[in-house]
Amino acid sequence: MHAIHGEYDIKVNNHMIKVTVQGDFNDVGAKALAIELKDIVMAYELAPFVLLGDLLGFSGGTPEVFAESEEFNAWLNSRNMIAKALIFTSPALITIDQALVKSKTKQNIQYFENEQDALQWLNKQIEESQYKLA
Repeated sequence: MHAIHGEYDIKVNNHMIKVTVQGDFNDVGAKALAIELKDIVMAYELAPFVLLGDLLGFSGGTPEVFAESEEFNAWLNSRNMIAKALIFTSPALITIDQALVKSKTKQNIQYFENEQDALQWLNKQIEESQYKLA
């Protein structure tokens, strides 16, 4: 989506959903992203998946963005998500996100400074999950 409400791109590859966000978000952009992500997650049905969020280009959002994120993540907690890796280097935005999106505390989530480290960790989480199922 490219709009004044924030920009995002979603790619799906096997067990991984990658979301890239850029710019400033408001409630319109956040709701559009949440709806699209819910549709993708629902397509997995009961299959496990991981989520990679590239937030390097995210410069902030209105309070409604964090409320939308809280609602989406609470819903996400009822799905079969193995882990979530967020590439997010702004300590201020991480602190705001952690303070306002409490539903993430129930998730297997880590913050990273680059995609390579995030992917390595996510792949390890997938392997460990598959090992537990075997």
